[in-house]
Amino acid sequence: MTYTFHPCTSAMPPGPLRALVFVHTALREELALLAEEAANLAVDNEGSLEDLRARFVWATEALHFHAKGEDAAVFPAIEERFPGAAMSFDDDHRTDDEIVAMMGERLEAWDDEGAAVEFAHLAGTLADRASLHMDKEERLLVPFIEEGFTPEEQGAMLGGMMAEFPPEFMLRGVPWIFSHLDEELRIRYATALKNAMPPEPFAMHMGNVEAELGAEAWAPVAAAIA
Repeated sequence: MTYTFHPCTSAMPPGPLRALVFVHTALREELALLAEEAANLAVDNEGSLEDLRARFVWATEALHFHAKGEDAAVFPAIEERFPGAAMSFDDDHRTDDEIVAMMGERLEAWDDEGAAVEFAHLAGTLADRASLHMDKEERLLVPFIEEGFTPEEQGAMLGGMMAEFPPEFMLRGVPWIFSHLDEELRIRYATALKNAMPPEPFAMHMGNVEAELGAEAWAPVAAAIA
């Protein structure tokens, strides 16, 4: 499915790529939870390996598709117009991939001596690195893009990013993002999606969000997009 993101000045700050804050917020929290659960299980034997494995798979899958979208639609556009400007951000993704691969190895060898503690350490490293990377994007890269690209070009970047997320991921991913946002960000995210999606898939995703959030948390979002 193709999404076309249009500027919506009444609901969001200038620039379509400000919408990155939504998935960034969810990723920060999910990776922090992964690190916390890993430390609890590795050090205090609290929690279950099955639950940790499920969170690892989901968190790193979300991180992968987010990075894939930037690699496909954002960084090449920047490099074409401003050679070298996006290299450090792209390098961050490569390092994160290496950390995730090492985490997978430690997870499979959890009962081996030192593997659990190493996994927990790597989980903390990944959470810290990814958070710093996303902070840099929000503070430095997005304003840079807003100065160097038209709103339409920025919207095309964001639409290209979204196209890298498989539909089956989006069915769970959209409600997951909403679950990590406060009320203000939920309303802004819902408004951005309404502006980007055709009515039918938008209604489908909002139905899934309502089921995830529950009636009370969903009510102000529903009122805002009515």
